[in-house]
Order: sequence, then C-alpha cells, then structure tokens
Amino acid sequence: MTSLLPKLAFVTTGLALGMAVVQPAPIKAAVVDYTFDILIDSGPLTPNSYSGTFSYNSQTFGLTDFSFLFQGTQYDEGDDPNASVIFDNGVFLGLEYSVDTLPAFSFVPGFFDVSEAFFAYDLDAIGSQGGAGSLAFTRVVTPDTSAVPGPLPLLGAAACFGYSRRLRQRIQRTAAVPAPASKPD
Repeated sequence: MTSLLPKLAFVTTGLALGMAVVQPAPIKAAVVDYTFDILIDSGPLTPNSYSGTFSYNSQTFGLTDFSFLFQGTQYDEGDDPNASVIFDNGVFLGLEYSVDTLPAFSFVPGFFDVSEAFFAYDLDAIGSQGGAGSLAFTRVVTPDTSAVPGPLPLLGAAACFGYSRRLRQRIQRTAAVPAPASKPD
C-alpha cells in the first residue's frame, strides 16, 4: 500500500497539470489589412479607377505595408513615412497618406465617417490638372489559425485518465486478495 501512494500522487499531479487552465498570452499588436478602391469623379483622369492595399499596426496605427500603382508609378509605405490610419472614438475614418512629387496625391480621411474619405490628385505643378475621387475601404479578414488549440492537452488528460483507471484496477485487485492468515505460536 505504501508503494501505491507515490503513484497515486503522481497521477493526481499529472491530471491536475493536464487540466490546469493555461495563462492567456499577453495582448499583442495585430496587423490589420485593408484594400481600397478609388473612382475618379473629377479632373482629367475621370472616369478612371484605381485600387491598392495597406496594412497597419493596431497599437501604433502606423502603416506597415502600402501598395498603390498610380500613373505608372508604384508607391509603398516608404514614400510617406508619416502615413497612418485615422480613428475617432474607435471608428475607422480612413487613411492619411500624401506624396508631394508629381503626380502629387493625397488620401484624405473622413471627418465624421469613412464615407467622407476621398482621394485628391494633381498632375502638374501649377494645379491646373487636379481632381478628386471617392474612396471605398474593405477590411481583409483572415481566419486566425493560431487560436486553435493543439492536441497535447487532450492527449495529456487522456493519458492521465488511462493511467488512473489502470491504478484503480490494481488497487481493486489488491483489496480483493485476502491477507494471508497468520500462524498461531
């Protein structure tokens, strides 16, 4: 019976550790992805349309990625190091991104709502070739595969359960065997 106690303690400890609640990981900044579509509705580029993508860090709201092809030039996050996304009380208002070299353009966020956001451009230095267009943003949602738990906690619990059943059977067999009768002296 004394050799059974350490085994029982081992099984109990293993089961407790297997069933223990895992501490949640600290909140990390997420990268949020968006696509955008521009429909030019004034100026010499009417009725052209353009599209692109951007990503931002959810803690700093700074751009981590930007891709936009405009008038034959590819632009990225390095072309406006101060670019950011704009929120008001948690409401997404749009993207703030500007390029001053020709063709100059700006993404202007909305004031109260993202539907007010627009795109403005100027094709020459004197401002006679300017125009604007509407902006539409779409958040790209990717499934979070890291939230799916692995099989290890379940396998650990199953192993502990199986071992405890085995120990219980051994205890029952030991209890069922009568103790040897002692000889009178």
